[in-house]
Amino acid sequence: MITEWEQEFLVKRNLSLPTLCVEESHRRRLAYRNERRLYKDTCDLTGKSMISLYSPNKNFKVYSQEAWWSDDWDSRSYGRNYDFNKPFFEQFQALKREVPRLSLMNMKAENSEFCNVTTSNKNCYLVFGGDYNEDCIYSVFCFHSKNCSDLYWVNRAELCYECVDCDDIYNCRFCAHTYNSRDSDFLFDCRGCSDCFGCVGLRNKRYCFFNKQYSKEEYQTKVADYDLRFHENLKRAEEDFLRFKIEKPNRANFIISCENCSGNNLINCKNCFDCFDVDGSAEDMRSIILAGWNVQNLLRTDHSGHGTHDIYEVQSAASSVNSYFGTYVWNSYDTFYCDMVVNNSHDLFGCCNMKKSAYCILNKQYSKEEYFDLKARIIEHMKSTGEWGEFFPIRNSPFAYNETIANDYLPLTKDVALKAGLQWQDEELKKMGSGDKVPDSIDEVGEDIYGKTFVCAETGRPYKVNETEIKLYKRLSVPVPILAPETRNVARFNSRNPWRSWQRKCAKCGMSVNSSFAPNRPEVVYCEKCYMAEVY
Repeated sequence: MITEWEQEFLVKRNLSLPTLCVEESHRRRLAYRNERRLYKDTCDLTGKSMISLYSPNKNFKVYSQEAWWSDDWDSRSYGRNYDFNKPFFEQFQALKREVPRLSLMNMKAENSEFCNVTTSNKNCYLVFGGDYNEDCIYSVFCFHSKNCSDLYWVNRAELCYECVDCDDIYNCRFCAHTYNSRDSDFLFDCRGCSDCFGCVGLRNKRYCFFNKQYSKEEYQTKVADYDLRFHENLKRAEEDFLRFKIEKPNRANFIISCENCSGNNLINCKNCFDCFDVDGSAEDMRSIILAGWNVQNLLRTDHSGHGTHDIYEVQSAASSVNSYFGTYVWNSYDTFYCDMVVNNSHDLFGCCNMKKSAYCILNKQYSKEEYFDLKARIIEHMKSTGEWGEFFPIRNSPFAYNETIANDYLPLTKDVALKAGLQWQDEELKKMGSGDKVPDSIDEVGEDIYGKTFVCAETGRPYKVNETEIKLYKRLSVPVPILAPETRNVARFNSRNPWRSWQRKCAKCGMSVNSSFAPNRPEVVYCEKCYMAEVY
C-alpha cells in the first residue's frame, strides 16, 4: 500500500509510483552492493597489483584507488550522445562497461588497504562500512572504535569482541543491544552495567551472574568457571546463555528516544516508518535500511547518512541532496540515475564514475541550458519506455548475487538466482578437516601459527591468522576462532532480527504490537510499557 506521504513525496518530484513491493525494491538495490568479497587483481591503468571488489573474470576496467583518484584520466572522455531510439538502461549499461571503476571505496585510509565502503580508518583489516576506527578487524559497520574484532553495528567500542548492536562499551565480549557498559560477557539489552556475565535486561548493575546479584568475590569465582580462553568453555557459556536468554521477555522493538516511528533499531528518530537500523537525528523517512547522522526526507533507500536528505531509490548516499535512482552518490546533489559520483558533483544524469563534475549526461559535458533541455527530453523518453521511476534492473548489477548483501538478508539459491538471470560466483572451498588444527586455547598459540592454514568448521572456507589479531585475541582472552571471518559475519547477521515487522500480541497484557519478532518465534515478547515495568 502506498501511503499519502509517499504519494506526496513522489508527486512533488515528478516521480511515478513504485511498481515493486518494498522488499523487492530493497533486494534490487542491495544486489548492487558488494561489501565484503575482495579479490587480487591488476590495475588497468598502471598495471600494479591491487585489491578489488571485482573478480578478475568481470569484464570491466578497474583502477586502483590511487589511479582512479588521480588526474591521469577523465571520465568525461567516455561521454556519448543520448540515443532516443534505444532504452535508457541499455545505453547506461554500455557506458558502465567502458568507464573505469574504482577498485575499493576506502577513503582516507592509513595502513588499512583491505577495507571497503569506509573512511578514516587506521591500522584496520577487513572492516566494511565502518568509519573512524583504529586497530580493528573483521567488522561491519563499527564506528569510532579501537582494538576490537568481530563487531556489527557498534559505536564507540574499545577492546571488544563479537558484539552486535552496541554503543559505548569497553572490554565486552559476546554482547548485543548493550550500552554504556564495560568488563562484561554475554549481555543482552543491558545498560550501565559492569562486571556482569550472562545477563539479560539489566540496568545499572554490577557483579551480576545470570541476573543474580553476588559479591565481588562470589562473582569472580563463578566467572572463572567459564574460562573463555578455551573453546570447550566458550561453547558451554554460549549454550547456557542461549537457554537462559530464551526464557526472558524481549521488547517488541528497539525504538529508543523516537517519536511516531515504526521498525527496529531506531534511535533519536521522528516520523520514520518501516525503517531499520537508523541512528539519528533522522526525520520524515519511510522504508529505509541503514541510515543516520542528520538525515531526512528519505524513501526506499539504504546506507545513507551524514547530512543526506531528499533521496529516493539510492544505494549508498553520503552528504548528498536531491538524488534519485543511483548507487554510491557521495558529497553530490541533483543527480539522477548515476553510479559512483563524488566530490561535489551535481546536475548529472546517467553518469558513471565521475568526480567533481556538473551538467553531464552519459558522461558527456553540456552547458547548463543544454543539460536541462536534454534532461527533460530524456525523462519523457523514459516515461514512454516505462523506465522512468524504476531503479536499475537487478540483472545489470556488476556483481554476482551471492557477492552482495542482498544475499545476506534476502538469500537465493544458486539455481533460483541463475534462472532469474543473475550472476553467481562460486567460492573455492576446502574439504573440512583438511587444514591445520586450531589450538584449543589461546595460551597454546605460538609464532608457528602464522604459516598455518585453517579450514572453517562450518563451511570449509580456508583462512589464516596474522600477528595483529593473535595479539588482540590474547588481550581479549579468547581462543583463535574455528570459523572463517566471513562465516562469523554471516552468523552475526543471522543473530539479528530481519528487516521486517509483524503484528503479534504482548505476552503479558495481550495488547497488539508491531514487532520484529515473527509470531512463530519462541521468544517471549512484551509491549514497551510491560517491558519497561519488567526491567525498571
